[in-house]
Amino acid sequence: MFQNCIQSELPPGLKARYDKKQVMAITFSPDGTRLAAGGDGRIWIYDTASGAQFAMLSGYTEHMRALAFAPDNSLLASGSEDNTLRLWDTATAREVLTLAGDSNLMNALASSSPDGVPLPGWDQRTERLLASSTEAPGRIRSLAFSPDGIMLASGSADGKIRLWEIETGRLLSTFSAHDGLVLALAFSPQREVLASGGSDTLVRMWNLDSKHLLSILRGHTDSVNALAFSGDGELLVSGGRDNYIQLWDVDDGNPMSIFPVQEGVIRELAFSPDGEKLICATQDGSLLVRER
Repeated sequence: MFQNCIQSELPPGLKARYDKKQVMAITFSPDGTRLAAGGDGRIWIYDTASGAQFAMLSGYTEHMRALAFAPDNSLLASGSEDNTLRLWDTATAREVLTLAGDSNLMNALASSSPDGVPLPGWDQRTERLLASSTEAPGRIRSLAFSPDGIMLASGSADGKIRLWEIETGRLLSTFSAHDGLVLALAFSPQREVLASGGSDTLVRMWNLDSKHLLSILRGHTDSVNALAFSGDGELLVSGGRDNYIQLWDVDDGNPMSIFPVQEGVIRELAFSPDGEKLICATQDGSLLVRER
């Protein structure tokens, strides 16, 4: 399964940024039409068919560590070392929401409201909307939108997963997930299960309603950097610093196949919309496509 490997190409502009060590986070859109990469203070969005860059998002002063597209591609979530979680409009290339994090204005809004609860507001300086949460999301290392686009999951360096409500910015829940950094997150297509991967080499499967641990998938020998569910939710793929891709049966948690990636550390994994291809991006900028 997915043994036939084809060497593909990243957009030339993005490959050049990889060669200059400017890329620290990368993600594919759910429909495979877009590719976003984050670096030191900027995010670049590319059309995967043409390789053309059609947006550049700027405004960060710290390194970006995590990116995720909303299911309809309209929003891009980003997390960085500045301890904020932000949402961007991909059509206008403008930051539209500070979902969570440190903000002097957000603290001012909290202190000025009668009950001390922060109110949504507009920051005239940055021209962006501030959400209702002042919860610090931690040093974010991974992000994932729920399939319905209502919720965003963030994984941090403190080993915790936080679930956020997009519309209100409300923190829905926080729970400890890994002994170390949470480096990868993926929702099942039915939104019932959240998979997480960490620097502890483990993949964990969580019931979203109860936040109970469903299973632990053991097999990697180093940090797990990337996770993806197949479109039917029956397969989970994982990859990381041990340079191996592993395919898992979601129902029983058993490994189905494993294959090495000679090109280096795995940074991102994605299934094609038809489920016939598995796409892998490595830390050195290689793009690999495995076909059934």
